[in-house]
Amino acid sequence: MLVALIAAAIWGSFSWAFSLLPGDQTVAAATFAGVLIGMVLGLRQSPPVSIASWQEGAYGEEETAKQLRALERDGWVVLHDLANGSANFDHVVLGPSGVYCLNSKWSGYRLEETSEGRLIGRHEYDPDLYRDVESVIRKARGEAAALSGQVAARCGQKVWVQPVVVWWGDVANGGKHIDGVGVVQGRHLADRLRAQRGRPVTNFDAVAAALRPGRHAG
Repeated sequence: MLVALIAAAIWGSFSWAFSLLPGDQTVAAATFAGVLIGMVLGLRQSPPVSIASWQEGAYGEEETAKQLRALERDGWVVLHDLANGSANFDHVVLGPSGVYCLNSKWSGYRLEETSEGRLIGRHEYDPDLYRDVESVIRKARGEAAALSGQVAARCGQKVWVQPVVVWWGDVANGGKHIDGVGVVQGRHLADRLRAQRGRPVTNFDAVAAALRPGRHAG
């Protein structure tokens, strides 16, 4: 979508410029149109890192929200897109087993465990192409700590927040707990959360109220 909007803006600017030139600009316009179409197709296949990262997160968040509807029907509190300074928490879930901070990722990499017990992503179409997911693990852990701090500041209660990476791609054995972070294959999310023993929250309603209504300033 973003690529298409950029392309439309460029085409509009050049169409206006062509209209100012004397003579028939049909050939020049057709040539430029061909170049622009090629650029759009190229960006869709291999978008810049910032666009690719946004797409990865957006697709994952949509699918995670669908999974969480089942928990909402069971009485869990599910909040989406809560402010975290200039960033956001993708999803916050409060249930019988505690508070969870979810970070969603949509990926073509299959998560596998290495001989050292770490997780690594192997591309589904190119087995020689790998992705290090350590930064994703660290980010999830940091977000959970930040969320715990927000709850304490707003209602004076300290709560343990479990960080979870929801991976919309293949995950060996459906998931793994690593460095304090739960990594779960997206389609197993609701079942995995229901099965957690976790740390039940005292003053549940006060904690939920401290996180509402959606986006907070700061």
